Amino acid sequence: MTHPSKPCVVFDVDGTLAEFDADRLGHLVHGVEKHWDAFHHAMADAPPIAPIARLLRRLKESGETIVICSGRPSGWAEHTMAWLQKHDLPFDGLYLRAADQDAASDPDVKRRALAEMKADGLAPWLIIDDRSSVVEAWRAEGLVCLQCAPGEF
Repeated sequence: MTHPSKPCVVFDVDGTLAEFDADRLGHLVHGVEKHWDAFHHAMADAPPIAPIARLLRRLKESGETIVICSGRPSGWAEHTMAWLQKHDLPFDGLYLRAADQDAASDPDVKRRALAEMKADGLAPWLIIDDRSSVVEAWRAEGLVCLQCAPGEF
């Protein structure tokens, strides 16, 4: 017997919920070689982007299931959850870059996360993301994705 999928809203972290200075930090994670430690230490004190944080809280207050989906590696789950909790950003699920995806593009990471969400019984109806290539990937999957900031990187 199959169970109905649970509708959810998906939020990205860096550049969407957390302020991300791509000019200053992009080189740490957008190249072939990733420097996750330096990146996450720099992002630990990133302030939330107020309008997006407010939207997440309002959606949660209205009863929506909130899922966080980031290109951050799974080994940084605790750091990511701590940042979300520090800024009072409630969530019901967390999907991060799998250990075998270090060299994968962000769109590929998000496509795999979407498959995992669906396997877990979730049905995203709205996505909030910033990176143009990822926004295009979500939309190619037939999902509505709101691009909250310019993301040509």
